[in-house]
Amino acid sequence: MGASVQVSESIATGSAAHAGTRTSASQDGRTLRYRPDIDGLRALAILPILLLHCGVTKLRGGFVGVDIFFVISGFLITAIMVRDIAEARFSIARFYRHRIVRILPALLVMMTVTLALGCVLLLPNQLRDLGRSAAATSVFGSNFYFYLTSDYFAAASDAKPLVHTWSLAVEEQFYLLYPLLLWSLRGLSRQRLAQVIASFALASFAIGGWLATTYPSAAFFLLPARIWELSLGALVALGAVPIIANRSIRAALCILAIAVISASCIAISSGWPFPVPFALPPAVAAAVLLAYGGEGPTARLLGAWPLRTVGLISYSAYLWHRPIIAFYQIRHGSTLAPVETFGLLCASLGAAWLSFALVERPASRRWRSGSGLAPHAVAVVLLAAMTIAGLTIAARADDIRPLSPRQALAASYLGWDSTDAGKRQFSTDRCFVLPTGRRFSPECLQLSATKPNIALFGDSHGAHFSQALHTLLPGANIVQVTAAGCRPLLHGKGLPTCRTTMDAAFGTLDFARIDTVILSARWLDFEQPALLDTIRWLRMRDTRVLVIGPSVEYDADLPALIVRSDADADPTLADGFRLMDRIALDRAMAGPVRAAGADYASAIDTECTGTTCRLTTADGTPLHFDHSHFTPAGAQAALAAILARHPVIRRR
Repeated sequence: MGASVQVSESIATGSAAHAGTRTSASQDGRTLRYRPDIDGLRALAILPILLLHCGVTKLRGGFVGVDIFFVISGFLITAIMVRDIAEARFSIARFYRHRIVRILPALLVMMTVTLALGCVLLLPNQLRDLGRSAAATSVFGSNFYFYLTSDYFAAASDAKPLVHTWSLAVEEQFYLLYPLLLWSLRGLSRQRLAQVIASFALASFAIGGWLATTYPSAAFFLLPARIWELSLGALVALGAVPIIANRSIRAALCILAIAVISASCIAISSGWPFPVPFALPPAVAAAVLLAYGGEGPTARLLGAWPLRTVGLISYSAYLWHRPIIAFYQIRHGSTLAPVETFGLLCASLGAAWLSFALVERPASRRWRSGSGLAPHAVAVVLLAAMTIAGLTIAARADDIRPLSPRQALAASYLGWDSTDAGKRQFSTDRCFVLPTGRRFSPECLQLSATKPNIALFGDSHGAHFSQALHTLLPGANIVQVTAAGCRPLLHGKGLPTCRTTMDAAFGTLDFARIDTVILSARWLDFEQPALLDTIRWLRMRDTRVLVIGPSVEYDADLPALIVRSDADADPTLADGFRLMDRIALDRAMAGPVRAAGADYASAIDTECTGTTCRLTTADGTPLHFDHSHFTPAGAQAALAAILARHPVIRRR
């Protein structure tokens, strides 16, 4: 591909724009020309991602930038491949040469620096995860890795510097087969080819809709639910859009599209079914801008120097922002002040510019043109080396970051929820439903005719008491109804799997046969009226209710704070990370809950005396394995203290 027709082929979140973008499809999909507005569209995609991850929580839907990148990617790749096939100069080897040169240099540099910093800054469990994720990224399988290892305990993602590479993996998996599909269909007209791609898009959209309501993490991370977004861009490149001659109408549509993208960044929440259907508005808006935004006021706006410049470095910005933010939050906590947000944004853009100027552009100039296989061979060697490096670091994590016995005990609880012992503690995939897991087991709702029945309702902050409840009440039958992100409320909110489980339990259980219903969750203050209604509803059924208030919560993983506190000889370090709003909520809940007819137990009072809170049990085991979830020892200590004050089995 000559220099005069260079195209930035890879644009999804993991691979944004390249400075050498010189061609794109026009509205009718038949000619190719440079469109600076596409660089501006890349800026519209990357900026919300950066701002969201840098702590601008008002842009709670900023992650839709990923979906915009996918649409742009499908558009550009299809435009260039269809043109080359039509001109009988398409080459699979050259296609992958361009992918290698475009993707790998900046990616490998970022991964090398990230692994080096991880060896210095991360604890063994975190470093082990980083090494494995680096190996998965090197074979473009990180989306599978994070699908299998990331779950409802989302705060843990803050400590995953390579979690963002999932989108790059999705894109590369798509482009592993897509060129072969286009080549095999080269005899079809554009119209027939568009029909074939549209059929794939519809199938993907249907799969995405099913996964989003049944296995949300699979829908988010895996390719089948994302093909429709790449295909949407491809359809625009093929001219499968209405040709609108009126410039005013085109301009109005483009302005509306920008408004839709902006609204999506503000309104869409991570708890909504995604990517189907809620990625559809920003994805269609991106397609509209690609189809009709190549001229007029929108083109001038998006093609303006500031947006165009950000778009040019957007690939490197995407690559570098996550490790920069992750390492900072690991050290300083997840909650970011405005000055920290600004600093992280500047650091991300600064690193992006250096990566663009020193890595992306030189690599493109040196390797992009030509027909040899040298880049392919170099890529295989470097990816193999990175895979080996990642696996070696994972295997030697304890040696790379040696800890004292006390520190090692604390650090061993990082990532506890994903271990077999952690799953037993929560009764995961049986009586505790995760978005990534299986459906709720009906056995968890069975009442006993001979034993006292105790019901545990809640989200993960209820489920962390599951094992302790069985241990402390061996003569009782425990009914457990817990689901991720789902407060135990009659008319609460949550994912469909969560609400289905909770609604079924409230609708089918014979509460008159239950001695006590324990309600435990990560309570939110604005849901207090719904909680009080739930208590009254249960009391009308002659059921005793025990509400367990919020636990102590920290702005960083408690095991990591314990290690730092020990290493720095600073016993008060964790105090600065304690979130005071949870303590205030605990105090605010007690009175109204008791007035509604329930007993109230403060979990915080089991950990804290006045302003002093214990971090570990007597043997040094952390009370929490992350920001707020109890370890088994922490849960048993807290629940034992609660049950001593609030017996849950009626005297017979």
